[in-house]
Amino acid sequence: MPRPRSSGPTQAAVAARAGVSVATVSKALRADPVISAPTRTAVLAAARELGYRTAVTAVPDPAANSVTEGASRLVTAVFDTVDTHYAAYVLRGMLEEADLDDVWLRVSHIGSPADDLDPTHLEVRERGVLGVVASSYGVILVTTGVTPAMAEKARRRHVPLVAVDPATTVPEGTSSISATNQRGGQQAVRHLLELGHTRIGTVTGPATSLPASERLAGYRSALASAGLAQSPELVQAGRFDYDSGLARGGTLLDLDTPPTAVVACCDTAAVGVIEAARRRGLRVPEDLSVVGFDDTLTATVCSPRLTTVRQPLVDIGAEAMRTVIRLATSPGSRALSAIEVATTLVVRDSTAPPRGA
Repeated sequence: MPRPRSSGPTQAAVAARAGVSVATVSKALRADPVISAPTRTAVLAAARELGYRTAVTAVPDPAANSVTEGASRLVTAVFDTVDTHYAAYVLRGMLEEADLDDVWLRVSHIGSPADDLDPTHLEVRERGVLGVVASSYGVILVTTGVTPAMAEKARRRHVPLVAVDPATTVPEGTSSISATNQRGGQQAVRHLLELGHTRIGTVTGPATSLPASERLAGYRSALASAGLAQSPELVQAGRFDYDSGLARGGTLLDLDTPPTAVVACCDTAAVGVIEAARRRGLRVPEDLSVVGFDDTLTATVCSPRLTTVRQPLVDIGAEAMRTVIRLATSPGSRALSAIEVATTLVVRDSTAPPRGA
C-alpha cells in the first residue's frame, strides 16, 4: 500500500502540473504500458519538479519466507562488469527510475567477462543469480545469459526477471530489453556506402553474444542489399574492448587489400581501431573511416570524434526498471518477450569519403 501522506505533493498536484488526469498519473507511476512514453515522461517530470515520491510494495509470495521486509522494495541489478561506460549509462537510467518510485537498487557484479560464455562461468553466474532472486523484489540481468533455471526460480518465487542486452536468447516468459542491434549494424554500413566505401571491414563482438551476432547480421544485410560480395577476411571476431579493436583492427589493416572503412562493435573497440591505424601511419578519416557503436562519452572525447551508432543506454536502463516495477505491482501483467529501443546514427569526424573518391 502507498504510504499515508499528511503533507507534501499529491497525485492530484502532479496531474495538474502535467495536464493529465489523476488516473493517468497513477498508471504512469506504475509504469502501466497503456500510458504512452511522452505522457509518462511528462508525468515523471512533473513528479520530480514537485518532489512527489511513491512507495512500491512487493507482491506477496508465500514461498518466499526468507525475504525480509527490508528487501520488499529491493531490485537487484546483476552486471557482468561495471567498469565500462556502457554499464554506467544503463545504471544511471535504473537509478533515476528507482529514485522516483522509492525502490532500493542493489548492484551485483558477477566478476566474469560478459563475452566469456564457457560452461564454468555460466554455472558461476547461474548460482549468483539464483542467490539474489531469493532476496529481491525484482532482478535485472545486464549483458549476461539467462538460463532456464534462473527463469524458473524467478517464476516460482513471483520475482520479475528482466534481461538487458542478453548474451543469449532468453527463455519464454522472460522480458528482454535491447537496442535494435541489427538495424544499428545496417545504419553504420549504409552511412559508409553513401560516402563511397565499398570495402568495409568489421571488428565484431564474440560469436556467442546475441547483440554482436545481430549487429553482424545488419552489417551483412546492408552489404548484400548494395550488391557487394562479402569477404570473410573483413570480418574479425573480437570482444567489446579496446584491445580487440587494436589487435583485430590491425589484422584488417595488414591485409593485402585493407578496408577503407571499419565498423567496430563498440566505441572502445573503435578507438582501438583508430590507434591501430595511427601506428601504421594512417590518418582517420583521410585514410580510414571508423564507426563505433553505443555513443558513450568515449565517442566525444577521442580524436577524431567518433561517428557511432547511438543506443539510448540511459533509456534502456530506465525501461528495465519500469518493466520490473510494472510486473511486480500488477500480478496480471504479462512479460514482454522482447522490447527494442531504436538506434540512431550520430555522424561526427571519424568518417569521410575514401581517398580518391
